[in-house]
Amino acid sequence: MPARTTSPPRRSAAASVLVAAMLAAGCGSAAPDELPPPAGPRASPPPSVAPAGRVEAGATIPRALLPPEPAVLGDRVAVVRPREREVELQEAATGRPLSRASAGVGPARAAAHDRWLWVTDTAGEALLVFRTRPELELVRRVYLPGGPYAIAYDRERFRLWVTLTATNEVVELPAHGRPRELRRFPTVRQPDAVAVDAAGGPVLIGGADALQRLVPPPSE
Repeated sequence: MPARTTSPPRRSAAASVLVAAMLAAGCGSAAPDELPPPAGPRASPPPSVAPAGRVEAGATIPRALLPPEPAVLGDRVAVVRPREREVELQEAATGRPLSRASAGVGPARAAAHDRWLWVTDTAGEALLVFRTRPELELVRRVYLPGGPYAIAYDRERFRLWVTLTATNEVVELPAHGRPRELRRFPTVRQPDAVAVDAAGGPVLIGGADALQRLVPPPSE
């Protein structure tokens, strides 16, 4: 089934450059070191509004709370391969490859739950939604302008939290196969990391020189 999109197709300048580079490199036929460099987080401007929640200068997200890499799906893991612009499912115990799929023009981070895998496409300005059973398949692209980068699955609220480094924001989306943008909250500068502090706890956003603790108000 072809992947669906929640908005008209749009391509950023960065995405166009990456596509051209991939074609020039021969994509899958090229050696990894001949492929274009992986997409990193977009540079953040100075914040124009105060971050939501509480900010702790000089603090970082505790390593134990950061989302696992690779993303865990029971007895399998999903490995994002930024240079190859693809994602691969592997057996968790052995690392044996099971299947792989293209992952946009600038995949960065992934989160997973049940049969769903979500991958941020930083250069493509999108959240990619993959079904993992019966096989790995890209089923949807959700347009998220602002350079989506870090992502965390919020088990208690059944939400996804995605940072936008180009606009200093974090986006809240439902965690299922048809996610849509629900709300945006202003963040600290350069929000390159996101995590959830325990069940129902605050959303933690790690910035360039500060940690933000966001307790989302009840949604309507």
